[in-house]
Amino acid sequence: MARHMRWNAFGLRGRIVGAVLVTAVATLAVAALALLPRLETSLRTASKATLIYDVNHAASAIAPFSALRYGYLAELHVPALAHSRDHALAVAQEKALIAERQTLLARLGASYVTLIGYMDASGHGHPIVLDADADASAPPPIFPDIARAFRSHKKLYSFYTGNGEYVRVAIPLRADAVLSVYKSIDQIPKAVSAVRRAFEIAALAGLLLTVLFAIPLAGTLVRRLQRLRQAALRVAVEGARARFPLDRARDEVGDLARSFAIMQRRLRQQEEARRSFVATASHELRTPLASLDGMLELLADDLREGELDIADAQALLERARAQSRRLGRLAADLLDLSRIDAEVELRSEPVELGELSRAVMAEFELPSLERDVELTLEDGDGPVWALGDPGSVARILRILLDNALRVAPAGSHVGVSLAGAPLPRLSVSDEGPGVPADERHAIFERFKRGSGTGGEAGFGLGLAIGRELAQRMNGELLLLDAAPPGATFTLTLPAAVAPVEESMPPALTS
Repeated sequence: MARHMRWNAFGLRGRIVGAVLVTAVATLAVAALALLPRLETSLRTASKATLIYDVNHAASAIAPFSALRYGYLAELHVPALAHSRDHALAVAQEKALIAERQTLLARLGASYVTLIGYMDASGHGHPIVLDADADASAPPPIFPDIARAFRSHKKLYSFYTGNGEYVRVAIPLRADAVLSVYKSIDQIPKAVSAVRRAFEIAALAGLLLTVLFAIPLAGTLVRRLQRLRQAALRVAVEGARARFPLDRARDEVGDLARSFAIMQRRLRQQEEARRSFVATASHELRTPLASLDGMLELLADDLREGELDIADAQALLERARAQSRRLGRLAADLLDLSRIDAEVELRSEPVELGELSRAVMAEFELPSLERDVELTLEDGDGPVWALGDPGSVARILRILLDNALRVAPAGSHVGVSLAGAPLPRLSVSDEGPGVPADERHAIFERFKRGSGTGGEAGFGLGLAIGRELAQRMNGELLLLDAAPPGATFTLTLPAAVAPVEESMPPALTS
């Protein structure tokens, strides 16, 4: 807990810089541990492979050593044989051995070449010492691989570290001798040290560049986040109309800023919609409530005076009931809007549009008679099955029929027609004034009413509710393009397969 608090005390900028530095140092440390030890091993292995290749391709320089008769070399230092034939042969063998040794040194790029002779069965022998070999700093000519190579008749390679770094090989010859070759690899530790120094310099430069880039980057990031924080606080204090900074950067912080800006615009739109709703609802509620209050006050006055006019009282009562129904419709619309905004899940099941249309149209028989408007249904194509929520489909049809009856003149006709192809479709047509071209989209917005309502009161919610319900059912509510008089609204829904009716089992007979 204490470590967490100390870490948070550095702030976002310090934590970003610290995390970048820790990551960079850890990466460099892992790279050093993985690279440098393997580099030396790889170079030593490569040196050994190079010596193997050179030895395998230097057979012509190694073969003469097998033909040398090094046994005559012992007679070089015997005074009694100074002028004998054997002495002359010994001198010739010495010159040949020195010449072949120099040739092999040059051919292999070796540091030392020593001939080990007089080998016995156990692999022990003696170096054939020449003046050229008299070097006190030279590695020992006898090493364990000499005996193993002689006994196995195979070339053996190994490394030697003493007065230097060497890769060496013991080459068995056909005679009782083994050729010992040392090749210096002192350049490998030097190369590794040079790489280590270069790596350290590069690491320091990389850390310095990391700090130089990480600190300004972290500062810029923190400042952008602080601007977002301050803007969010302004929105919390001043509301959705507070100024929000514009960040055009194409990164996560820019995306966050743009998301905040979108959220602010949505909040502003919701605030404007709320204010419009409150103003419109207040206006729409005030009128029927004032009418109700006035009519009830008139009835109360008549009752107090005892001079009640039955006809007048019935007229006032009917007008009060009309205002009550208007308030009821507003309450129902507001309830539908609240359910839509709350995203209450709708049902999705097959709905037969013809049967549903007849049931809804039956609710409008009395209002249509009162207005002298004929209601008709055209479903000549047979059953039309659509996929949707039955209650929502019925609600949309009620909205369309209610609107059509409001604007349809007396003696006119309101028709409901159904079609099944290409998609299930329900249309409502009237012979009213129609919808002007500049209002075709506005009438589907909340609290927006068209001008051609024929003086009928409304709240501008019905078509907005209908379109949103249609979209929730993956359908569409449209106003068809047609010249006035009249308007045709069409509800399109996804197609559904008619459910298969379960057949009743036959009655059992005794």
